[in-house]
Amino acid sequence: METSQVLVVGVGRIGAVTAVGMAHLLHDVCAIDIDERRIVELCREHLNEAEPGLRSALKSALRIRHIEFLTSTERTGFDVAFLCVDTPAGPGGAPDMRQVFKAAEFAVTRLRNGGILVTRATVPPGTGDRLTLALKTLGRGDVQVAHVPEFLRESRAWEDFREPDRIVIGANSGAVRAQLRVLFEGVAAPIVETDRTTAELAKYAANAFLATSISFANEIAELSQRLGADASSVFDILKRDKRIGPDAYLTPGLGFGGHCLPKDTAALEYIGAVHGVAMRQLSETIKVNHGRVTAALSWLRNTLAGLEGRRCVVVGLAFKPSTDDLRESPALRLVEALKSEGATVIGYDSLAGCVPGLERAATLLEGATGADALVLAHGGGWPDGLLPEQLAAIMNRRVLYDPTGALARLNWQDHRFVTNFGSCDTSQLSRSANNS
Repeated sequence: METSQVLVVGVGRIGAVTAVGMAHLLHDVCAIDIDERRIVELCREHLNEAEPGLRSALKSALRIRHIEFLTSTERTGFDVAFLCVDTPAGPGGAPDMRQVFKAAEFAVTRLRNGGILVTRATVPPGTGDRLTLALKTLGRGDVQVAHVPEFLRESRAWEDFREPDRIVIGANSGAVRAQLRVLFEGVAAPIVETDRTTAELAKYAANAFLATSISFANEIAELSQRLGADASSVFDILKRDKRIGPDAYLTPGLGFGGHCLPKDTAALEYIGAVHGVAMRQLSETIKVNHGRVTAALSWLRNTLAGLEGRRCVVVGLAFKPSTDDLRESPALRLVEALKSEGATVIGYDSLAGCVPGLERAATLLEGATGADALVLAHGGGWPDGLLPEQLAAIMNRRVLYDPTGALARLNWQDHRFVTNFGSCDTSQLSRSANNS
Protein backbone atom coordinates (compact mmCIF):
# COMPACT_ATOMS: atom_id res chain seq x y z
CA MET A 1 0.00 0.00 0.00
CA GLU A 2 1.27 3.45 -0.94
CA THR A 3 1.88 5.84 1.97
CA SER A 4 0.61 9.41 1.61
CA GLN A 5 1.38 12.60 3.49
CA VAL A 6 -1.97 13.66 4.96
CA LEU A 7 -2.92 16.98 6.53
CA VAL A 8 -6.09 17.17 8.65
CA VAL A 9 -7.36 20.65 9.50
CA GLY A 10 -9.74 20.65 12.46
CA VAL A 11 -9.62 17.85 15.04
CA GLY A 12 -13.05 17.90 16.60
CA ARG A 13 -15.01 14.66 16.53
CA ILE A 14 -14.87 14.23 12.75
CA GLY A 15 -11.29 15.41 12.41
CA ALA A 16 -9.97 13.26 15.25
CA VAL A 17 -11.51 10.10 13.79
CA THR A 18 -10.30 10.99 10.28
CA ALA A 19 -6.75 11.72 11.48
CA VAL A 20 -6.47 8.58 13.62
CA GLY A 21 -8.07 6.51 10.88
CA MET A 22 -5.61 7.72 8.25
CA ALA A 23 -2.73 6.93 10.62
CA HIS A 24 -4.06 3.39 11.11
CA LEU A 25 -4.05 3.03 7.34
CA LEU A 26 -0.29 3.77 7.69
CA HIS A 27 -0.33 7.23 6.17
CA ASP A 28 1.79 9.94 7.76
CA VAL A 29 -0.66 12.37 9.36
CA CYS A 30 -0.30 15.91 10.63
CA ALA A 31 -3.46 17.12 12.41
CA ILE A 32 -3.96 20.84 13.03
CA ASP A 33 -6.36 22.75 15.27
CA ILE A 34 -6.27 26.28 16.66
CA ASP A 35 -7.67 24.99 19.97
CA GLU A 36 -4.42 24.56 21.92
CA ARG A 37 -6.15 22.74 24.79
CA ARG A 38 -7.57 20.15 22.39
CA ILE A 39 -4.14 19.56 20.85
CA VAL A 40 -2.49 19.09 24.24
CA GLU A 41 -5.17 16.60 25.26
CA LEU A 42 -4.76 14.55 22.08
CA CYS A 43 -0.96 14.53 22.41
CA ARG A 44 -1.46 13.13 25.92
CA GLU A 45 -3.70 10.37 24.52
CA HIS A 46 -6.79 11.91 26.10
CA LEU A 47 -10.27 12.10 24.58
CA ASN A 48 -13.29 13.80 26.13
CA GLU A 49 -15.70 12.14 23.71
CA ALA A 50 -17.46 8.90 24.57
CA GLU A 51 -16.31 7.04 21.46
CA PRO A 52 -15.56 3.34 22.07
CA GLY A 53 -12.31 2.18 20.51
CA LEU A 54 -11.08 5.63 19.48
CA ARG A 55 -8.89 6.26 22.52
CA SER A 56 -6.98 2.99 22.15
CA ALA A 57 -6.66 3.69 18.42
CA LEU A 58 -5.27 7.14 19.24
CA LYS A 59 -2.69 5.65 21.61
CA SER A 60 -1.64 3.16 18.99
CA ALA A 61 -1.30 5.83 16.29
CA LEU A 62 0.85 8.02 18.52
CA ARG A 63 3.10 5.14 19.52
CA ILE A 64 3.77 4.00 15.97
CA ARG A 65 4.50 7.65 15.16
CA HIS A 66 2.23 7.93 12.16
CA ILE A 67 0.45 10.98 13.58
CA GLU A 68 1.25 14.32 15.20
CA PHE A 69 -1.09 16.98 16.61
CA LEU A 70 -0.11 20.64 16.30
CA THR A 71 -1.66 24.11 16.45
CA SER A 72 0.10 25.00 13.18
CA THR A 73 2.83 23.74 10.89
CA GLU A 74 5.27 25.12 8.37
CA ARG A 75 5.67 21.69 6.82
CA THR A 76 4.76 21.48 3.14
CA GLY A 77 4.48 18.78 0.50
CA PHE A 78 1.28 17.13 1.71
CA ASP A 79 -0.50 14.94 -0.83
CA VAL A 80 -3.99 15.35 0.63
CA ALA A 81 -5.58 17.83 3.02
CA PHE A 82 -8.87 17.00 4.77
CA LEU A 83 -10.96 19.97 5.89
CA CYS A 84 -12.84 18.81 9.00
CA VAL A 85 -13.93 22.16 10.40
CA ASP A 86 -17.47 23.02 11.39
CA THR A 87 -20.25 24.36 9.15
CA PRO A 88 -22.77 25.64 11.72
CA ALA A 89 -26.21 26.89 10.81
CA GLY A 90 -26.44 30.61 10.14
CA PRO A 91 -29.48 32.89 9.79
CA GLY A 92 -32.39 31.17 8.07
CA GLY A 93 -30.56 27.84 7.98
CA ALA A 94 -27.79 28.97 5.61
CA PRO A 95 -24.56 27.12 6.52
CA ASP A 96 -21.76 29.35 7.80
CA MET A 97 -18.82 28.48 5.54
CA ARG A 98 -16.22 30.89 6.90
CA GLN A 99 -14.25 28.22 8.74
CA VAL A 100 -14.10 26.03 5.63
CA PHE A 101 -12.63 28.78 3.44
CA LYS A 102 -10.22 29.90 6.14
CA ALA A 103 -9.04 26.30 6.58
CA ALA A 104 -8.68 25.95 2.81
CA GLU A 105 -6.44 29.05 2.67
CA PHE A 106 -4.21 27.47 5.32
CA ALA A 107 -4.15 24.00 3.78
CA VAL A 108 -3.43 25.05 0.21
CA THR A 109 -0.10 26.61 1.23
CA ARG A 110 0.97 23.21 2.59
CA LEU A 111 -0.11 21.04 -0.34
CA ARG A 112 2.31 19.85 -2.97
CA ASN A 113 1.81 20.76 -6.61
CA GLY A 114 -1.24 18.82 -7.82
CA GLY A 115 -2.32 17.95 -4.28
CA ILE A 116 -5.93 17.25 -3.31
CA LEU A 117 -8.08 19.36 -1.00
CA VAL A 118 -10.91 17.26 0.48
CA THR A 119 -13.96 18.61 2.27
CA ARG A 120 -14.98 16.09 4.92
CA ALA A 121 -17.63 17.99 6.86
CA THR A 122 -21.11 18.58 5.43
CA VAL A 123 -20.98 21.37 2.84
CA PRO A 124 -23.66 22.80 0.51
CA PRO A 125 -23.72 21.58 -3.09
CA GLY A 126 -21.47 23.82 -5.15
CA THR A 127 -18.90 24.33 -2.38
CA GLY A 128 -16.27 22.43 -4.34
CA ASP A 129 -16.79 24.76 -7.30
CA ARG A 130 -16.46 27.82 -5.06
CA LEU A 131 -13.29 26.44 -3.49
CA THR A 132 -11.82 25.70 -6.92
CA LEU A 133 -12.34 29.33 -7.96
CA ALA A 134 -10.93 30.59 -4.67
CA LEU A 135 -7.80 28.47 -5.08
CA LYS A 136 -7.26 29.84 -8.57
CA THR A 137 -7.30 33.40 -7.19
CA LEU A 138 -4.63 32.28 -4.73
CA GLY A 139 -2.50 31.01 -7.59
CA ARG A 140 -3.12 27.35 -6.80
CA GLY A 141 -5.19 26.22 -9.73
CA ASP A 142 -3.14 23.02 -9.70
CA VAL A 143 -4.89 21.83 -6.52
CA GLN A 144 -7.83 19.49 -7.06
CA VAL A 145 -10.94 19.73 -4.84
CA ALA A 146 -12.97 16.70 -3.79
CA HIS A 147 -15.71 15.83 -1.31
CA VAL A 148 -15.52 12.65 0.76
CA PRO A 149 -18.41 12.98 3.23
CA GLU A 150 -18.25 11.36 6.63
CA PHE A 151 -21.10 9.13 7.77
CA LEU A 152 -19.90 8.71 11.35
CA ARG A 153 -22.46 8.00 14.06
CA GLU A 154 -21.63 9.42 17.46
CA SER A 155 -20.76 6.64 19.93
CA ARG A 156 -19.87 4.38 16.96
CA ALA A 157 -17.59 6.70 15.00
CA TRP A 158 -14.44 4.56 15.09
CA GLU A 159 -16.39 1.48 14.03
CA ASP A 160 -17.95 3.50 11.21
CA PHE A 161 -14.55 4.62 9.95
CA ARG A 162 -13.11 1.12 9.99
CA GLU A 163 -16.20 -0.66 8.61
CA PRO A 164 -18.50 1.90 6.97
CA ASP A 165 -21.57 1.07 4.92
CA ARG A 166 -19.90 2.82 1.98
CA ILE A 167 -17.18 5.32 1.11
CA VAL A 168 -18.38 8.11 -1.16
CA ILE A 169 -15.71 9.80 -3.27
CA GLY A 170 -16.93 12.91 -5.05
CA ALA A 171 -14.54 14.45 -7.57
CA ASN A 172 -14.83 15.81 -11.09
CA SER A 173 -11.70 14.01 -12.22
CA GLY A 174 -11.27 10.27 -12.62
CA ALA A 175 -7.60 10.60 -11.71
CA VAL A 176 -8.46 12.30 -8.41
CA ARG A 177 -11.06 9.63 -7.60
CA ALA A 178 -8.43 6.96 -8.25
CA GLN A 179 -5.93 8.63 -5.89
CA LEU A 180 -8.50 8.88 -3.12
CA ARG A 181 -9.55 5.27 -3.63
CA VAL A 182 -5.95 4.24 -2.96
CA LEU A 183 -5.89 6.47 0.14
CA PHE A 184 -8.69 4.38 1.70
CA GLU A 185 -7.19 0.97 0.88
CA GLY A 186 -7.51 -1.18 3.95
CA VAL A 187 -11.05 -0.05 4.77
CA ALA A 188 -13.51 -2.85 4.09
CA ALA A 189 -16.38 -1.08 2.35
CA PRO A 190 -17.90 -0.58 -1.10
CA ILE A 191 -16.74 2.62 -2.77
CA VAL A 192 -19.19 4.87 -4.58
CA GLU A 193 -17.50 7.22 -7.04
CA THR A 194 -19.41 10.23 -8.29
CA ASP A 195 -19.06 13.90 -9.12
CA ARG A 196 -18.46 16.49 -6.43
CA THR A 197 -21.92 18.11 -6.37
CA THR A 198 -23.67 14.74 -6.15
CA ALA A 199 -21.52 13.73 -3.18
CA GLU A 200 -22.21 17.05 -1.45
CA LEU A 201 -25.97 16.69 -1.89
CA ALA A 202 -25.94 13.00 -0.89
CA LYS A 203 -24.73 13.83 2.63
CA TYR A 204 -27.52 16.34 3.17
CA ALA A 205 -30.04 13.89 1.73
CA ALA A 206 -28.85 11.13 4.10
CA ASN A 207 -29.19 13.31 7.19
CA ALA A 208 -32.57 14.66 6.07
CA PHE A 209 -33.81 11.09 5.53
CA LEU A 210 -32.69 10.06 9.03
CA ALA A 211 -34.33 13.13 10.53
CA THR A 212 -37.54 12.36 8.64
CA SER A 213 -37.48 8.80 10.03
CA ILE A 214 -37.29 10.11 13.58
CA SER A 215 -40.18 12.53 13.08
CA PHE A 216 -42.17 9.77 11.35
CA ALA A 217 -41.54 7.49 14.34
CA ASN A 218 -42.79 10.19 16.68
CA GLU A 219 -45.97 10.67 14.65
CA ILE A 220 -46.64 6.91 14.63
CA ALA A 221 -45.97 6.76 18.38
CA GLU A 222 -48.53 9.51 18.98
CA LEU A 223 -51.08 7.78 16.75
CA SER A 224 -50.42 4.49 18.55
CA GLN A 225 -51.14 6.15 21.86
CA ARG A 226 -54.48 7.46 20.58
CA LEU A 227 -55.44 4.05 19.18
CA GLY A 228 -54.19 1.98 22.11
CA ALA A 229 -51.63 0.25 19.85
CA ASP A 230 -48.09 -0.71 20.84
CA ALA A 231 -45.69 1.48 18.84
CA SER A 232 -42.64 -0.61 19.78
CA SER A 233 -44.22 -3.60 18.04
CA VAL A 234 -45.10 -1.46 15.03
CA PHE A 235 -41.46 -0.37 14.72
CA ASP A 236 -40.22 -3.93 15.16
CA ILE A 237 -42.46 -4.99 12.27
CA LEU A 238 -41.17 -2.14 10.10
CA LYS A 239 -37.52 -2.92 10.85
CA ARG A 240 -38.04 -6.50 9.69
CA ASP A 241 -38.83 -5.13 6.24
CA LYS A 242 -35.65 -5.52 4.17
CA ARG A 243 -36.41 -2.20 2.50
CA ILE A 244 -36.13 -0.45 5.87
CA GLY A 245 -33.85 -2.63 8.00
CA PRO A 246 -32.98 -3.19 11.68
CA ASP A 247 -30.91 -0.01 11.96
CA ALA A 248 -33.70 2.31 10.81
CA TYR A 249 -34.19 5.47 12.85
CA LEU A 250 -37.57 4.32 14.12
CA THR A 251 -37.33 5.22 17.78
CA PRO A 252 -39.71 7.83 19.18
CA GLY A 253 -38.64 10.32 21.81
CA LEU A 254 -38.23 14.06 22.35
CA GLY A 255 -37.05 14.45 18.76
CA PHE A 256 -33.75 14.53 16.91
CA GLY A 257 -30.84 16.69 17.99
CA GLY A 258 -27.07 16.64 17.88
CA HIS A 259 -24.78 18.61 15.65
CA CYS A 260 -25.73 17.24 12.24
CA LEU A 261 -29.46 16.61 11.79
CA PRO A 262 -30.79 20.00 13.00
CA LYS A 263 -28.34 22.12 11.03
CA ASP A 264 -28.35 19.94 7.93
CA THR A 265 -32.14 19.76 7.67
CA ALA A 266 -32.25 23.56 8.09
CA ALA A 267 -29.53 23.93 5.46
CA LEU A 268 -31.28 21.65 2.96
CA GLU A 269 -34.55 23.53 3.48
CA TYR A 270 -32.63 26.77 2.84
CA ILE A 271 -30.89 25.38 -0.24
CA GLY A 272 -34.24 24.28 -1.67
CA ALA A 273 -35.72 27.76 -1.07
CA VAL A 274 -32.76 29.42 -2.78
CA HIS A 275 -33.34 27.25 -5.85
CA GLY A 276 -37.11 27.66 -5.85
CA VAL A 277 -37.90 24.19 -4.49
CA ALA A 278 -40.29 24.04 -1.53
CA MET A 279 -39.06 21.16 0.63
CA ARG A 280 -42.52 20.55 2.11
CA GLN A 281 -41.97 17.15 3.72
CA LEU A 282 -38.64 18.27 5.15
CA SER A 283 -40.29 21.41 6.55
CA GLU A 284 -42.94 19.29 8.23
CA THR A 285 -40.23 16.98 9.62
CA ILE A 286 -38.62 20.00 11.28
CA LYS A 287 -42.00 21.16 12.62
CA VAL A 288 -42.80 17.71 14.02
CA ASN A 289 -39.41 17.69 15.72
CA HIS A 290 -39.94 21.03 17.45
CA GLY A 291 -43.40 19.91 18.52
CA ARG A 292 -42.07 17.01 20.58
CA VAL A 293 -40.76 19.19 23.41
CA THR A 294 -43.95 21.27 23.31
CA ALA A 295 -46.02 18.09 23.71
CA ALA A 296 -43.91 16.91 26.66
CA LEU A 297 -44.20 20.28 28.37
CA SER A 298 -47.97 20.36 27.87
CA TRP A 299 -48.48 16.87 29.32
CA LEU A 300 -46.33 17.58 32.35
CA ARG A 301 -48.06 20.91 32.95
CA ASN A 302 -51.52 19.34 32.78
CA THR A 303 -50.63 16.27 34.82
CA LEU A 304 -48.96 18.26 37.59
CA ALA A 305 -51.63 20.99 37.57
CA GLY A 306 -48.99 23.58 36.74
CA LEU A 307 -45.19 23.57 36.87
CA GLU A 308 -44.50 26.40 39.29
CA GLY A 309 -42.49 24.97 42.19
CA ARG A 310 -42.55 21.39 40.85
CA ARG A 311 -39.34 19.35 41.00
CA CYS A 312 -38.71 17.64 37.65
CA VAL A 313 -35.84 15.26 36.91
CA VAL A 314 -34.67 14.97 33.30
CA VAL A 315 -32.84 11.71 32.69
CA GLY A 316 -30.48 11.61 29.71
CA LEU A 317 -29.19 15.07 28.79
CA ALA A 318 -27.19 14.26 25.66
CA PHE A 319 -29.02 14.30 22.35
CA LYS A 320 -29.05 10.49 22.11
CA PRO A 321 -27.94 7.42 24.10
CA SER A 322 -24.29 6.39 24.53
CA THR A 323 -22.80 9.80 23.77
CA ASP A 324 -21.76 12.84 25.79
CA ASP A 325 -22.73 15.35 23.10
CA LEU A 326 -25.11 18.04 24.35
CA ARG A 327 -25.35 20.04 21.14
CA GLU A 328 -28.93 20.79 20.06
CA SER A 329 -30.20 18.29 22.61
CA PRO A 330 -34.01 18.23 22.85
CA ALA A 331 -33.59 17.33 26.53
CA LEU A 332 -31.96 20.70 27.13
CA ARG A 333 -34.76 22.47 25.25
CA LEU A 334 -37.19 20.79 27.64
CA VAL A 335 -35.06 21.78 30.62
CA GLU A 336 -35.23 25.45 29.61
CA ALA A 337 -38.98 25.24 28.93
CA LEU A 338 -39.63 23.70 32.36
CA LYS A 339 -37.51 26.32 34.10
CA SER A 340 -39.30 29.11 32.24
CA GLU A 341 -42.57 27.96 33.84
CA GLY A 342 -41.14 27.93 37.33
CA ALA A 343 -40.12 24.30 37.74
CA THR A 344 -36.99 23.23 39.60
CA VAL A 345 -35.10 20.97 37.19
CA ILE A 346 -32.51 18.34 38.10
CA GLY A 347 -30.45 16.67 35.38
CA TYR A 348 -29.00 13.18 35.38
CA ASP A 349 -26.68 11.72 32.74
CA SER A 350 -23.84 9.28 33.32
CA LEU A 351 -21.84 10.48 30.29
CA ALA A 352 -22.66 14.10 29.44
CA GLY A 353 -20.73 16.94 31.03
CA CYS A 354 -21.87 20.00 32.94
CA VAL A 355 -24.69 22.22 31.72
CA PRO A 356 -24.46 25.84 32.92
CA GLY A 357 -27.35 26.72 35.23
CA LEU A 358 -28.57 23.12 35.61
CA GLU A 359 -28.31 21.27 38.90
CA ARG A 360 -26.96 17.75 38.39
CA ALA A 361 -27.59 14.62 40.44
CA ALA A 362 -24.79 12.13 41.04
CA THR A 363 -27.31 9.28 40.88
CA LEU A 364 -30.88 9.07 39.67
CA LEU A 365 -32.06 8.04 43.14
CA GLU A 366 -30.50 11.21 44.54
CA GLY A 367 -32.21 13.34 41.91
CA ALA A 368 -35.58 11.60 42.31
CA THR A 369 -35.76 12.14 46.07
CA GLY A 370 -38.69 14.51 46.61
CA ALA A 371 -39.32 14.80 42.85
CA ASP A 372 -42.72 15.39 41.32
CA ALA A 373 -41.91 14.01 37.87
CA LEU A 374 -39.30 12.01 35.99
CA VAL A 375 -38.67 12.49 32.27
CA LEU A 376 -36.69 9.94 30.28
CA ALA A 377 -35.30 12.08 27.47
CA HIS A 378 -33.71 9.18 25.59
CA GLY A 379 -33.72 5.40 25.92
CA GLY A 380 -30.15 5.06 27.14
CA GLY A 381 -30.35 7.17 30.28
CA TRP A 382 -31.99 4.74 32.71
CA PRO A 383 -29.68 3.02 35.22
CA ASP A 384 -29.76 -0.78 35.00
CA GLY A 385 -31.83 -2.50 37.67
CA LEU A 386 -33.65 0.59 38.93
CA LEU A 387 -37.23 -0.44 39.73
CA PRO A 388 -40.52 1.47 40.17
CA GLU A 389 -40.83 0.47 43.83
CA GLN A 390 -37.52 2.19 44.65
CA LEU A 391 -38.74 5.43 43.11
CA ALA A 392 -42.22 5.20 44.61
CA ALA A 393 -40.69 5.27 48.08
CA ILE A 394 -38.77 8.53 47.57
CA MET A 395 -40.78 10.67 45.12
CA ASN A 396 -43.22 13.37 46.14
CA ARG A 397 -45.56 12.69 43.20
CA ARG A 398 -45.31 9.64 40.97
CA VAL A 399 -45.28 10.99 37.43
CA LEU A 400 -43.24 9.44 34.63
CA TYR A 401 -42.93 10.76 31.08
CA ASP A 402 -41.11 8.37 28.74
CA PRO A 403 -41.75 9.21 25.06
CA THR A 404 -39.37 6.43 24.00
CA GLY A 405 -41.46 3.65 25.56
CA ALA A 406 -38.25 2.08 26.90
CA LEU A 407 -39.66 1.70 30.43
CA ALA A 408 -43.12 0.42 29.52
CA ARG A 409 -42.10 -3.15 30.39
CA LEU A 410 -41.69 -2.28 34.08
CA ASN A 411 -44.60 -2.54 36.50
CA TRP A 412 -45.50 1.10 37.21
CA GLN A 413 -49.24 0.54 37.63
CA ASP A 414 -48.99 -1.36 40.92
CA HIS A 415 -47.06 1.56 42.38
CA ARG A 416 -49.67 4.15 41.39
CA PHE A 417 -47.57 6.03 38.86
CA VAL A 418 -49.16 8.31 36.29
CA THR A 419 -47.31 7.39 33.10
CA ASN A 420 -47.03 8.47 29.50
CA PHE A 421 -44.96 6.19 27.31
CA GLY A 422 -45.80 7.94 24.08
CA SER A 423 -46.87 4.68 22.45
CA CYS A 424 -48.92 2.48 24.75
CA ASP A 425 -50.43 2.08 28.23
CA THR A 426 -53.07 4.77 27.75
CA SER A 427 -55.07 3.46 30.70
CA GLN A 428 -52.89 5.32 33.19
CA LEU A 429 -52.93 8.71 31.53
CA SER A 430 -56.04 10.08 33.22
CA ARG A 431 -55.13 9.35 36.84
CA SER A 432 -54.48 12.14 39.32
CA ALA A 433 -50.85 12.94 40.00
CA ASN A 434 -51.57 13.68 43.66
CA ASN A 435 -50.69 10.17 44.70
CA SER A 436 -47.72 10.62 46.97
